[in-house]
Amino acid sequence: METDRSAKLEFAVQMTCDSCVNAVRSALEHQPGVQAVQVDLQTEQVLVEASLTAQEVQKVIESTGRRAVLKGIGSGQQDLGCAVAMLSGCGLVQGVVRFLQMSPERCLIDGTIDGLAPGAHGLHVHHLGDLTQDCMSCGDHYNPHGKPHGAPQDTERHAGDLGNIMAGPDGRASFRLEDTQLKVWDVIGRSLVVDAGEDDLGKGGHPLSKTTGNSGERLACGIIARSASLFQNTKKICACDGVTIWEERDRPIAGKGRQKNPEQPSANL
Repeated sequence: METDRSAKLEFAVQMTCDSCVNAVRSALEHQPGVQAVQVDLQTEQVLVEASLTAQEVQKVIESTGRRAVLKGIGSGQQDLGCAVAMLSGCGLVQGVVRFLQMSPERCLIDGTIDGLAPGAHGLHVHHLGDLTQDCMSCGDHYNPHGKPHGAPQDTERHAGDLGNIMAGPDGRASFRLEDTQLKVWDVIGRSLVVDAGEDDLGKGGHPLSKTTGNSGERLACGIIARSASLFQNTKKICACDGVTIWEERDRPIAGKGRQKNPEQPSANL
């Protein structure tokens, strides 16, 4: 499910002179995984096309001594929708995860989650956007077709099954995933949850294996909210700096359905 396909990332970068521009451009152009770089001193904007995660690109920019803030994520083609989930939970676990519909068949999921124990952690979209009881009220995994739990690459799986993310010794998981079953317009208003343990992908033999992957307690969660859009050179960029547009009608909560947004593409595209 890891992808090497590129996406466009837009950063606001503190730059005051031509030497700043040259330093940022040089650092990025020599970084494996970076395909193209545009730097604008007047607007203090850096646009990068890369197969790296947003966190990895930001780290390269900031290695030059300039602070960078991610403003948006998009594709070289016209994207079909974007969303963001701001995760928080027990202890210091928190993160930001962005969803971008690259095509009717491809959804890009790019994120960083901090405060995790080192190792693998299950990541799933859940059916409900209900945080009234923290992550426990998010409902089951998003599973519109009534499938058993499985791995992201399995045909028979919950649509919300995103497998595992890996946290390093510093507790940070930085990841970029590509999925063919998840659609942005279907998950806006639902929730994203990261679990305490590793998802066995439905193959562990535990009684919970075919329902949850036996991945343990829910550590952190957040509602998947519709994102605003920026436009750069006629290419759509998903605004993902925490400024989102969310409507009550989008959120499926216990006992209530979610109204269809007539402006969203049909899932049958």
